[in-house]
Amino acid sequence: MNTTSRRAAVLVAALVVATAPSAAGSPAGPLDQVPWPPPSTHGKFLPYPENVDLSRTYPACGSHIFVYPGDVFDMQYRTLINDEGATVVEYRGNLTVDVDRLSDDASLEEVAVSGTWFEIYDPYGQTVTYDRPGPAIVAASDEVETEAFAEAGLPETFLYLSGDLTETVIYDRAPNELGQQFPQALTAEITENSTAYVFDVCKLLDEAPADLVPAP
Repeated sequence: MNTTSRRAAVLVAALVVATAPSAAGSPAGPLDQVPWPPPSTHGKFLPYPENVDLSRTYPACGSHIFVYPGDVFDMQYRTLINDEGATVVEYRGNLTVDVDRLSDDASLEEVAVSGTWFEIYDPYGQTVTYDRPGPAIVAASDEVETEAFAEAGLPETFLYLSGDLTETVIYDRAPNELGQQFPQALTAEITENSTAYVFDVCKLLDEAPADLVPAP
């Protein structure tokens, strides 16, 4: 898993991306390594780092899908430390993403995923909770997440327009840099699923207008 905020990545891109940070997937190119989660911003929102490539490739739809920022990208974050020592990263912004299926170039363009979402890192950093209200696009990054999604009645890659999705992932070690290879997920659990208007992204790509799908 190669994302800092899977949510931002799917979402943006996590962008869900979240979150982008998963909120998984492989980066499109080399990334500058940025410490993540960041230290406390003392309640202040800061611009999301400009030197981070949020494009991601995920195994999905019998092929791979490429998720990348659209024409709208205005994202900020702030970091807070709670009394238990957990790090809470809050994101907000106006965002769109594009999704391409690599096998046939079917695409979804300018999908709105604006809003506010959260990542919560436990004091040891190995347990991360991703909390993302819709609208959002989420893609499973590996078999562990695919199984967690299936148990919650969700497809491997999906768009939801409203409601909330909360996922807790336990890793074999703590991620500590944005853009760094993510550690292996040991477990993943959907702890809240109030999503509504859920659409399978693979089916949406199957139904993409012909003029958006190049002839073979």
